[in-house]
Amino acid sequence: MISKDELKQVVLRDKYPLSVPRTKYIEKISPWMNRKEIIIIKGIRRCGKTHIMYQLIENLPKDNTFYVNFDDFRLDKSLSVELLQEILELRNKSNRAYFFLDEIQRVNGFEKWLRTHYDREINVKFIIGGSNISLLSPEMSTVLTGRNITFNVFPLSYSEFKSFSKDSFEGYMEFGGFPEIVLEQDNVKKRELLSQYVSDIIARDILDRYKVDNPHQLKSLITFFLANPGVRMSANKLAGQLGIHKDTAQKYISYAIDSFLIFEVPYFSYSAKNKYVLSRASKYYVTDNGMHTIVSIKMNLGRLYENAVAIRLKMQDKDIMYWLNGNEIDFVYEKTALQVTSSDKILNREIEAFKSFEEKHKNFAKILVGPFDRGQEEDIQIVPIEKFLISDTSANQHSSLVFHLLAF
Repeated sequence: MISKDELKQVVLRDKYPLSVPRTKYIEKISPWMNRKEIIIIKGIRRCGKTHIMYQLIENLPKDNTFYVNFDDFRLDKSLSVELLQEILELRNKSNRAYFFLDEIQRVNGFEKWLRTHYDREINVKFIIGGSNISLLSPEMSTVLTGRNITFNVFPLSYSEFKSFSKDSFEGYMEFGGFPEIVLEQDNVKKRELLSQYVSDIIARDILDRYKVDNPHQLKSLITFFLANPGVRMSANKLAGQLGIHKDTAQKYISYAIDSFLIFEVPYFSYSAKNKYVLSRASKYYVTDNGMHTIVSIKMNLGRLYENAVAIRLKMQDKDIMYWLNGNEIDFVYEKTALQVTSSDKILNREIEAFKSFEEKHKNFAKILVGPFDRGQEEDIQIVPIEKFLISDTSANQHSSLVFHLLAF
């Protein structure tokens, strides 16, 4: 076990690094700081979770606020609930204490320890962070049911990107929104950093956490998805392509999703059964455009546009799906059908896809997003992609979205 003197050196209490504020997250999380619930902050590695924690700490009493990153190599041989107990004892029990516990999933059994102190302590607030969707282990997730509030953090949105950097929209499309990448000026270094991010995520959030018999096959699977955002693929078909068992393919896909590398978009159907039949395989998108760029031989603007829109909808917690029946609708959500194109002309196939969809599903708003000026084609709203990425996309605000765009 690490000594108390060494532990005090690991635990940060002041002098937190400064960073560009992630205002939208601070505004969402701050109202929960005075409540009892455990705050969970999750997101892909390097997306900025730690700096959001630092920014929350700025408004807290420094003498009774503690930050610990369990990825710190000095803690590697001491990761246990006993270590958590030692950290807890650093507080002044007379006043409210705040504990920011980053990458806490590395400590086995942390859930029960948190519940015990959540139920027992009055003057302690826990804020925990991690780089896995299933931060809470399946067998123990019920332990904290009703005792936590979760916030998902993403790389920079386009609006945030514009406040971080003077780089162009094309730069955002190509290299994405990881904060450190956005702030880096050299494109060669951007690519090197992004490659390292992917390697670190595979190593630390997958290989260190799960038993993987063939890491090379796992990396091949992940590279395939990063190179093909928006691909429609079943575990069965992917297994055949990679020469692995379908159960292994499904397991590896779940690992990639759990580490936030990719996310799933199922088929649109009012029937839960029909969403997941083999002939209607899910589509998969990449959490950041930059990770697609580094594995692509040639930049595909159509894939980048579609992936950026998928990320935007995911950031807004939309329950997005796709539809296919000869023609395809890229995204269906909240009584809205949305198509994305990289063509500066409105192609007939986009119009036909909407018509085909409308034959089956009435009263859906129709939006076409692309690199063109605002406008309207029949009953289809034409939305410039830059404007779409900084505007509200909820169905009940569809009219105000269009009005706002027409004002530009």
